[in-house]
Amino acid sequence: MSIKKVKTYCRFCHAYCPMEATVEDNRLIAIEPDTSNPVYGGYTCIKGRQLGEQIYHPGRLQQSQKKQPDGSFAPIGSEQAMDEIADQLQAILAKNGPRSIASYNGTYSYQNSAAHGLARAFHNAIDSPSFYASVTIDQPAKVAIGPARMGWWNAGSHMWCDADVAMIIGNNTLVSHYSIPGGIPSFSPHNALREGKKRGVKVICIDPRRTEVAARSDLHLQVKPGQDAALMASIIQVIIAEQLYDKDFCAEHTRGLEQLDRETRPFTPEHVAVAADIPAEQIREAARMFAAGPRGSAVTGTGPEMGPHPNLLQHLVQALNAICGRHYREGERLPNPGVLTPPMVRRAQATSPQPQWLSDGTRSRVSADIGEMFVLSPYGPQGEMPTAAIADEMLLPGEGQIKALICVGGNPLLAWPDQEKTFKALSGLELLVCIDLKMAATAQLADYVLAPKLCLEREDVTLLTDIWHDQAYSQYSPTVVEAEGDKIEEWEFFWGIGKRMGLELKLDNGPIDMDHKPLKFDLLNTITAGSRVSLERIRNSDGGTVYPDLDVIIEAADPATRGHLDLFPAGLNEELAAALRDSQAQPKQDYSHLLVSRRMKNTYNSTGPELSLLKDKGTTNPAFMHPQDLAALGIASGEIIEVASAHGRIPAVAAASDDIKPGVISMSHCWGGSPDPAQGADVQVREFGSNTNRLINNLENTEKYSGMPRQSTIPVNVSRA
Repeated sequence: MSIKKVKTYCRFCHAYCPMEATVEDNRLIAIEPDTSNPVYGGYTCIKGRQLGEQIYHPGRLQQSQKKQPDGSFAPIGSEQAMDEIADQLQAILAKNGPRSIASYNGTYSYQNSAAHGLARAFHNAIDSPSFYASVTIDQPAKVAIGPARMGWWNAGSHMWCDADVAMIIGNNTLVSHYSIPGGIPSFSPHNALREGKKRGVKVICIDPRRTEVAARSDLHLQVKPGQDAALMASIIQVIIAEQLYDKDFCAEHTRGLEQLDRETRPFTPEHVAVAADIPAEQIREAARMFAAGPRGSAVTGTGPEMGPHPNLLQHLVQALNAICGRHYREGERLPNPGVLTPPMVRRAQATSPQPQWLSDGTRSRVSADIGEMFVLSPYGPQGEMPTAAIADEMLLPGEGQIKALICVGGNPLLAWPDQEKTFKALSGLELLVCIDLKMAATAQLADYVLAPKLCLEREDVTLLTDIWHDQAYSQYSPTVVEAEGDKIEEWEFFWGIGKRMGLELKLDNGPIDMDHKPLKFDLLNTITAGSRVSLERIRNSDGGTVYPDLDVIIEAADPATRGHLDLFPAGLNEELAAALRDSQAQPKQDYSHLLVSRRMKNTYNSTGPELSLLKDKGTTNPAFMHPQDLAALGIASGEIIEVASAHGRIPAVAAASDDIKPGVISMSHCWGGSPDPAQGADVQVREFGSNTNRLINNLENTEKYSGMPRQSTIPVNVSRA
């Protein structure tokens, strides 16, 4: 008998909490927080503590599956599956061209640091632009459109560790464990918020719910859903009108302040107060509190980014940070320059907008107004097609129609907007391949389902979160237990398919050996080549490590390369006008409520309800409503109701919650099952929940550049089922 303890980290979500595993004869017998970690302090969440059950869950796939002619599935070896898949991809490529082969890289694909690199390498090798990822479902404005329209500050925005104030817009980090730098850190968020409050950080929360973050804030603006952009315009107007902005920074580094001032004047606190259903004085208080700073950032979360006017909202948040000068300056220390990124001089200057990123990429076949978006990385902009339009790309006949989809760590049938259309699109593919740990709703439609290794069964490094921490921190995890059965990693699939198709795969930093399957460490070493700290050094560290010697002091601007931040890019006046019209519009009499999205502690999108402890916390995504709304409708908490939009209707379990405004319903997305009536998902709403994407038409209320439809703030009616 051999017992060992291994320091590792959880990859259930993006927080990457450090853990210590106890292993006996290659079997995980305990998984506990790593209390010695210098950053997390022993924090883990309820989901990560279920990793042991996840590995040995009876519903987990132990080997790959192939769909049979009668619709059932039979086991198939992973090597044979890749042989057959490669042959079919080769035939589809020859007949239909590169664009006909697509991949969708879901949330779980981000938890393997080699997965995205190999997927991109495969697409580049066949010259296919059809690379899709979950980030464009809800955050294209944040990661691509915003920086392209406004530009960005090379030295970065103020992080939580240096903040005097933080404005949190629709982000409940204490539950979601997700936030971009500047917001409440995802890493031990309760402690981060507590310590921040101790040192005097003022927290402003803007959210239609009294969330866990809102309850701990200094000021909570319980805004009516859909009015976030109007509210931000009003806050900006107060700051400009009262001369509270950073005049020197704006004069030196921005353009368009006068136009931003002029075009936001209709958004007076009195006007927006009526539309947003909050006191006008609260708007002024929020503006003054944030402007007083003097340091700290405003950040957004998934909720408002999925609602009305996300492009405008994201730009106004960036503009708010800019006019208040919330960026690191010459001579200041950058808290985290990145451990796994290449050394580079960080200067106190802007990079000017890159509008060509919004027009020069591959255009969607669905609409010429949308197309490839470019996400900034240490190695330059990387293109992704907008996921909002992928179902239409599958259904629209003609050159470039998607015929094959490789789905990596995602569940499109539950995640993509317009579920009925998604079901039709996925069902009509010539080839659907899923890499999934279970026979999820999408996997049940697939031709092949490959069984992957889970996080404790593979080595990895904290590449995704490298610059998210408030200090230079990294962790390498060895393989904790060797995977049983016939399981592969996501990158191994793309390498195996590439080899069979005779492709030469290349990463940003160099080629991949296609004659001999590389070691995972060698791949990660290539991905992180030239990093500030060598991967070897990180691997040899015992657990997560802080690297305080990576001091980077912001240098002076370079006159030859300095740019500007554009506060009023082309088209912003039209977006502001649309937000103003919405703020003036009377509520639709045809609908009684607005449906908004939310996160839940016991699940991570569609993963979690299958695990026993998480299942005990709930097996459905309730329709949370204010008690007085339920009383007015004569509905008791726990009853089955019907939620109906202009596009569709779903059943749901009513739940009373006084943390939400009257007239609002709050439900989590990515629940439920197939919309196929033969599957009977609706009658099992208490067991599986319900899919809010059935209420959405993905071609209505869409955003320019991304085609993203409105997935939150949906007008609905409620009645007994």
